[in-house]
Amino acid sequence: MNYIKINYKIRSIIDISLNVERKTISEIAKILNISRQSISNEIKINSDYWGYNSEYAEVKHRNREKWKNHFKFINKMNSYKHYSKEFKNKYNKKTFSVELTHLYIKNNFNFKIPSIKTVYNWINSNLWVIKRKNILRKQYTKGGKRDGGPAYKRLVGARWVRPFWTRPKEINERSTFGHWEIDLIVGKQKAGHSHILSFVERYSRYGILVKVDSKNPWYIALILFELIKIYNLNVKSITSDNGFEFNSLFIIGYKLKIFIYKADPYASQQRGTNENFNGYVRRFFKKKTDFNLISNNEILKVQREINNIPRKIHGYLSASEMYALCEIKEPGLNIPLNEKLYSWQNKKRESNGSRNKFWKTKK
Repeated sequence: MNYIKINYKIRSIIDISLNVERKTISEIAKILNISRQSISNEIKINSDYWGYNSEYAEVKHRNREKWKNHFKFINKMNSYKHYSKEFKNKYNKKTFSVELTHLYIKNNFNFKIPSIKTVYNWINSNLWVIKRKNILRKQYTKGGKRDGGPAYKRLVGARWVRPFWTRPKEINERSTFGHWEIDLIVGKQKAGHSHILSFVERYSRYGILVKVDSKNPWYIALILFELIKIYNLNVKSITSDNGFEFNSLFIIGYKLKIFIYKADPYASQQRGTNENFNGYVRRFFKKKTDFNLISNNEILKVQREINNIPRKIHGYLSASEMYALCEIKEPGLNIPLNEKLYSWQNKKRESNGSRNKFWKTKK
């Protein structure tokens, strides 16, 4: 039997055969001409709590494909433990450079040694025993490209924005209060139409809605910072999707010293709390609603109604009641209302009068 890589089409057939037609694994294997063990492995590794679903299985497969090189990188790094130990002991950024340390270990020890290029890759990853901040100068490639984009995005953004898979266990399990999810509920797609920004706390399911007039990332960041100040929120982390409107949330992370977690593409289940809250909102405002015609008071009324719905998961307490109980134990950040998220510095370039005068008089 030839090897066949399982794709979304095959996963859909497995899903229908298993859940609708109630066929056995052996019967599905005969239909698809794939080994029974392959079908069994596919169902085992790609099922969730509710069973096998082709769409969920495809998302899990894509995530593994996306991060497999990262885990290979980590495993390779961990296979050089003796080298890492000796490198850490010998390296001195003032007197003994990376290449000197590498050469010393290569000439004095018999264990496995990586290439110098691999060593620099480890350092640049910031996951090894020596990090980029521990070397005096970065190794440049002659004629090579440098990182693009503005300096504030490269230096600040990279520090406070992280991929979803790095989100800690206590956030995923909702064991702590103060972790939020953010999304934009889109109204009419034409220019000049408003949208609704939804901000939901994971533990209590308490949500906040506010009308926004633009998708501009800096405008969204400013609106969110104002919400945090006005409601005196306790914000320990924020999870968002990959929409461009959230590209400037790193400035919130920098200001509050919290991490912004970016969900994977096409993985709305990673922000399930927010998606569920948005579903409640859509009961009041259907898709393609013109939010220009909806007042702020109407939006606030909808917010209150949703937050006052009794929740079975809270023992039939509402999200508002659960949030109030949590807020007593862990109050908000108490940010002054007049504090700004950022301010532009209009520095004028000093005029080089003497040089200009020289060239004007030069004949």
